[in-house]
Amino acid sequence: MTGGQLEQSSSARLSSKAAAAVREIYRPILRGYFTIFALYYTILTPFNYWYLAGIELILLVSASVIAAVVGGFGCWYMRKPAPAHRVELLLIAMNLAAVGNVLIGLNIEFAPEKLTYFVIMAMLFALASVNFRQSALSIGFSSLALISFFPRLDSATLSAYAFLTFGAAMASLAIAFFLRKAVTKIADAKIETEEELEKARIVSEDMREKSLSDSLTMLPNRRAFFATLRKTMREQNSTHPSDSIWLMLVDLDGFKTVNDIHGHLTGDLLLKQVAGRLELFAGEDIHVSRMGGDEFNMIFAGQVGEDEIRSRCDVLLKLLAETYIIDGRHIRISCSVGCKQMDLSESMRSQISQADYALMVAKRQGRNCAVLFDDVHAKQAQARYEIEQALRCADLPKEIDLVFQPQINLGSNAMVRAEALARWTSPNVGKIEPLQFIKIAEESGLITGITLVVVEKALSQLREWPEPIALSINLSGYDLISDPTIDQIIDLVKNYGTDPKLIEFEVTETAMMGDFDKATANLNRLADLGFSIALDDFGTGYSNFSYLRALPIEKLKVDRSFIQDPSDPMTEKILSSLAGMARILGVHCLLEGVEDEIELLMAKRVGAESVQGYYFGEPMSATDLLKLVQTSSSNPDDVSSAA
Repeated sequence: MTGGQLEQSSSARLSSKAAAAVREIYRPILRGYFTIFALYYTILTPFNYWYLAGIELILLVSASVIAAVVGGFGCWYMRKPAPAHRVELLLIAMNLAAVGNVLIGLNIEFAPEKLTYFVIMAMLFALASVNFRQSALSIGFSSLALISFFPRLDSATLSAYAFLTFGAAMASLAIAFFLRKAVTKIADAKIETEEELEKARIVSEDMREKSLSDSLTMLPNRRAFFATLRKTMREQNSTHPSDSIWLMLVDLDGFKTVNDIHGHLTGDLLLKQVAGRLELFAGEDIHVSRMGGDEFNMIFAGQVGEDEIRSRCDVLLKLLAETYIIDGRHIRISCSVGCKQMDLSESMRSQISQADYALMVAKRQGRNCAVLFDDVHAKQAQARYEIEQALRCADLPKEIDLVFQPQINLGSNAMVRAEALARWTSPNVGKIEPLQFIKIAEESGLITGITLVVVEKALSQLREWPEPIALSINLSGYDLISDPTIDQIIDLVKNYGTDPKLIEFEVTETAMMGDFDKATANLNRLADLGFSIALDDFGTGYSNFSYLRALPIEKLKVDRSFIQDPSDPMTEKILSSLAGMARILGVHCLLEGVEDEIELLMAKRVGAESVQGYYFGEPMSATDLLKLVQTSSSNPDDVSSAA
């Protein structure tokens, strides 16, 4: 096979992509090749003036300058990819310039040993070639130039140079061919690698898309939400400074009940329908994502004000409140929305927290409503944040104190029990209202620490009193569904050697709704050990008769809200019905919030067995409670005056 056929066969195997890859591999080599020639002839040119003159000097300097210029141009030209035919012509010009310089030099001053320059050049031409054709031509120029001097050689030298010329030509052609073949394999491997990388990129992109999508609803997920919010804020800062960005946090109301009643499969189908309605609501203007569970977030960017946001929220509330039909079931839920207009000067995460605070306010306001975060909320959120941070850093055993409020039996007019209440004074924030820090502790998951401190301090105080006083202690929803917390409470009582009959635990109806089965199981554990269980704030929660019968309750504490308006004829009727329910259940009925004689008289008429309120004593210290007990035991008919 001839060189042309070899080149044609090689080219046939190479795709245009492979050929381009080969050229790109050769490009830095060729650029270095041109650079070396340019430097060599630039340095060589001045030396010609030392030993040449006249026409000889002109010829050799001209040839050197031409070679240096061609080399310099080639170096500049090869700084970026170029068409193959132009590179081929440029290499041929460079190689001809090099051969021409040696030809002129040998004609000026012939020396047989200098003929080896042609052999060296043939090797260089083989190493630096873009294709076999150009390599063969360049090697041919060098060989012909060498042969042109054969007439000046004697027979012995001629024979040696003839073999050298043939060997150099064959070796150079072999180098050019096999080097080209090796580079082609490298190019093929490079292309294959790039194709594999492209496949991997596509797979990675597909995985990234999946990682940014919620698998259930196919909405963008939490990760996508944060990425979109960052991008939207950057774009507003740079290209749309007049636009507003509104963050809208949506939380479904009553979704857990759907899961509990109809099952998780129905809950999943409901979430899909909710996602569909949110996409319909969002259109192309709003980014909507599922954060997890029944929480969704939306980002609305544009020239919109509060009025439009409120209007859109009203539309959203109505849309999500419409009946859902799932497997023939008609299901109704609502949603709460918290909105915050983003400020580029504030951190993104702090503003998400502010939107979340607005959502929490919407939940507190009765749900199925939207709240826009404003300056009032900002002050409230800041105060809440300070309290929460103080709670997290608090030395609770040192900072929590107990006060006690007596519970009076209406039959004997004697104090039969006292409710232990926590009071917290923070060295950083100061004295905080109980309702405030207890609620924050519950919402932030810090309530258990307070509960355990209250239990231990109550047990310690019981041991210090000369005569034991039965105490009532509040348990939160977090405490009720936490087996470790219940275990710690039981262990504390055992360690202090306290009779469980002296301790009553108060729980609210709403506290048990987080996980009713777990709460019931833990209440039964406590009841089996001898602790008394009281249901606090009775009448304000669910008051479901069937689940009330399932709980080990010994006392119902009727909420004080039912006695606030004694002049209302319905007040006494409602109280009578609540007290009647207690009798049906066979449990003790206590009426909270008794503050005067009229309310006390009403408590007696409706059938309450005991009362608690300011009329008999505000929350007091352990010392004052002991004095009250001693006074009431000596004069049981005048407990209120003693208080």
